[in-house]
Amino acid sequence: MDPRHPITLETIANAANVGKSTVSLALRNHPKISEKTRTRVQQLARDMGYRINPLVSAHMAQIRGKVPQNARQTLGFIANRDLSEVEKDHLRPLRQYYYGARDRAHALGYHLDYYNLAGKGINEHRLSNTLVEREIHGIIIAPLSDGRGIEGSALQWEHFASVMIEHTFIDPRLHCVCLDEFSTIGRLLQRLLDYGFNRIGIALHTRMDRHANHFWLAGYQAYQALASPEDRIPHFIRPEWDEEKFLAWYRQHRPEAIITCNDDIVAWLRRAGHQVPEEVSCTSLYWREERGHLSGFYQNHEIMASNAVDLVVSQLNRNERGLPHNHKTVMVQPDWRPGNTVIRRSSPDHQSHIRVWTR
Repeated sequence: MDPRHPITLETIANAANVGKSTVSLALRNHPKISEKTRTRVQQLARDMGYRINPLVSAHMAQIRGKVPQNARQTLGFIANRDLSEVEKDHLRPLRQYYYGARDRAHALGYHLDYYNLAGKGINEHRLSNTLVEREIHGIIIAPLSDGRGIEGSALQWEHFASVMIEHTFIDPRLHCVCLDEFSTIGRLLQRLLDYGFNRIGIALHTRMDRHANHFWLAGYQAYQALASPEDRIPHFIRPEWDEEKFLAWYRQHRPEAIITCNDDIVAWLRRAGHQVPEEVSCTSLYWREERGHLSGFYQNHEIMASNAVDLVVSQLNRNERGLPHNHKTVMVQPDWRPGNTVIRRSSPDHQSHIRVWTR
């Protein structure tokens, strides 16, 4: 392309014998333009050496984000519980996911409608029809582990720009926003090592590790490989989440600090006469407000949901619909909550010689 004579939309329109607006829409994969015309215009633009001006593209995306077209004014949030139940539930993160998505959608000029997949008379086909009839083309799918999920390709994916929060299902694969689980346990292990702990254990119900795609176990095993042989402790990740078995494991291996998810083991240890955190520190991979006494990482559910909305809106701005050929995953970092179940044994500037997490 000669920089003195740049290829413009008008140049392409004249060559294709179509209007400039048709070229603009075709280059953005707009469904108003037939697939045949889109393909012809896009190929012609490539052959002519057309390049999108990134500043203009960014500006137009910002305009479209601030003033959504009628067909894009509402996004759908799909879960499998009734909204009234979700708003009262402080034990699971679905409430934070919904509020985070709603607030971000409103900030970008969109409404967010809640849909209960498990509602009476609802199935994927009927839900698809409802969304299409209401001109909802962007959907955020919340974790569906509490009940019936989406079965295969039953949802009419070709109509929607879609993102799932967490690894909701394996097939089909969508763009995903989730916690960076491996980074989370690596950072937690490093924090405990720098706090002066050497014998670190982990105690979780099996389903918690499975929900994290076994990243909790993987991170812990990485630490075990780096630790001195005398400091290595077998994990207590069991399907039988049992107080007696846990206390037997603790008394046999005597960890100085224990990584967990909920506060069961704190109660078990104290009931057995062990002092937390003076005798053994406990810390969580899954801090929640209602157990704020527990030291650990908050998984930033609202930020995950906000990122999910951004992913959907970016697809809508590019007029992308359907299942992605190569899905992307956005990983969100957690925030530390100090609580009162960890005591630092080292000086504030101490760094362990074991570096589980270096960057």
